[in-house]
Amino acid sequence: MKKLIKYLTSLSLVILLFPMSAISGEIIEAECSADGESALFLIDTDGGKQVIAGSESDVRFTKNKVIVTGEDGIGQISQVIIDFESGQLFIDSEKRADCKFSNLEALGMESTVNADADAEVKVTELQEPKIYEAKCGLETYYDDMIIVPTRISGPFSLDDFGDDGNIGVEVLVDGNGNQVRFSGIVDYEKVGNRLELDGDEIETTATKVQFQEHFGLFPTVTCTAG
Repeated sequence: MKKLIKYLTSLSLVILLFPMSAISGEIIEAECSADGESALFLIDTDGGKQVIAGSESDVRFTKNKVIVTGEDGIGQISQVIIDFESGQLFIDSEKRADCKFSNLEALGMESTVNADADAEVKVTELQEPKIYEAKCGLETYYDDMIIVPTRISGPFSLDDFGDDGNIGVEVLVDGNGNQVRFSGIVDYEKVGNRLELDGDEIETTATKVQFQEHFGLFPTVTCTAG
């Protein structure tokens, strides 16, 4: 377990996965394993911004993931993603552990801790969600760098969407030898034969200066929706 704990505690933001002194949301238990050893983490479903080790980090839930974004121990932007469907834990897009969960009912999903073999087979046989290519741009809001999704650009059928709604967006930023994923939920609207994305920008929790120091002046931004 020391290896897993070393992976996790090397990022100060991961402390967000442990219970705080005041808990207002429901708690999801994540039993994560690496190299034959395991550890138990407790995740507050309220999410939101919290101050950890003197710096502010962001905990947010998508349809099937929890994403924790903040500064690591050397002041660089890092991100932890736990996928509730696949059970995988990633740190800066690199898989580090496998997890099982209890109380996923709080998110409208089935728990996997203590599930029987048949239930585990059913989980692995779930149909893969449709993923669409999307367009995103980098902008600044005051001093902060934000990601602004604009439209779904890849092949899609308008029949798969209502006139309007919301959709999850994942963004991979690659530059200066660094890769970090960001996620958020944004609104969509049918405009003719297009699907326009509008409303909520995706925060990076970094200033423009910090962002460019980490990724360089011209990073590659790859955006998908699903």
